[in-house]
Amino acid sequence: MPDMEASEPRRFVVLDFYRFVAALGVFIFHLKLIDPGISPAWNGSFGLFVDMFFILSGFVISYSYPADTSGARSYLRFMVRRIARIYPLHLLTLLAFAGLALAGIAGPTVHSGLKDFLYNLLLIQAWGVTDHLSFNAPAWSISAELFCYLVFPLLMLLATSVRPIVLAIIVAASYGILAHAWLPIWAERSQMYGANFDCGMLRALPSFLNGILLAVLFKLSGPYRRKLVAIAGIALFATSVLILNVFAKPDLAIILFSLAILFTAIGESAFKKFPGSAWLGRLGNTSYAIYMLHELLLILLFKPAWHYFGLQPGAFAPFALACCVVLTIAADITYTFVENPARKLINRLAPSAPKRSTKSLGEFRPVAGEALNLDETGQPASAR
Repeated sequence: MPDMEASEPRRFVVLDFYRFVAALGVFIFHLKLIDPGISPAWNGSFGLFVDMFFILSGFVISYSYPADTSGARSYLRFMVRRIARIYPLHLLTLLAFAGLALAGIAGPTVHSGLKDFLYNLLLIQAWGVTDHLSFNAPAWSISAELFCYLVFPLLMLLATSVRPIVLAIIVAASYGILAHAWLPIWAERSQMYGANFDCGMLRALPSFLNGILLAVLFKLSGPYRRKLVAIAGIALFATSVLILNVFAKPDLAIILFSLAILFTAIGESAFKKFPGSAWLGRLGNTSYAIYMLHELLLILLFKPAWHYFGLQPGAFAPFALACCVVLTIAADITYTFVENPARKLINRLAPSAPKRSTKSLGEFRPVAGEALNLDETGQPASAR
């Protein structure tokens, strides 16, 4: 069995890197729309990476959440820290899109009215209150994340009240009902994996609960914490990326994502320090900004550049690579000078941490919940 010191990851840097890859995947999924000549099969269903964000959020947040914490004060602290994680960059991009709307610059959606602005400001645009996307369209998933944060104590109560096998059955049933039963809440029949404004928060719910289940299973994985398991997890993640690049199989993607996250976390916990942690962590830090900024840069920079240089569909691959580099640099700067400082400032408003035991749902004590990449859409006290 690996030594205890190696079994206490301060942060799952490989999972952070998965977020980085997934954020770029979502970006390319939208970037290919700049020219109708680009094959729609190009990176066919990378939009499903959003569901992986939800799984990762559920896993990392529940891993770092103390199982013995309860009460209004603890809940308030949790919510302040979660809002500090997601809201500053959301507000910044929302105001930027509002500015574009006032300037008459069209975005991916033509909807930019006052009611839409209020929905986005309150982060409820994915709660079934509207029939369209508006302003920074990808922010619907941040709205869905907020819903999961609000009900997180109830999900944790469920996870700690039933056996893992029962929780697994509940997770499977929630996917089965929401993704495959006929439900009138989706804009298209039985299309949970395409939902966003049409009750997208319910699309997030089974994946977030799935992440909590993975944290429970991670707790039970002590005898299997070997470095080779991380290799298996990385191979599973690579396989999922390749499969999604060819065709859309949502159920298969969810299974592969889940196994990749669980195996990677189990294997990474066997390392005292994972090779390349500094760079993996830094790239992971950029994932939220990549996700939130990419539509803005697509409108202001990438789409104009494509047309200015008269590029053809055959040049899409190198163009996409160049755009990914530019977007990553912009996200890194945003994280350093906007996102991280704003989060630290808001976190000062959170109630002080109550005295509690050192064990979390993840069994091993993280240095602090904030030191982990707590999502989403999250990232290192900062993540999902």
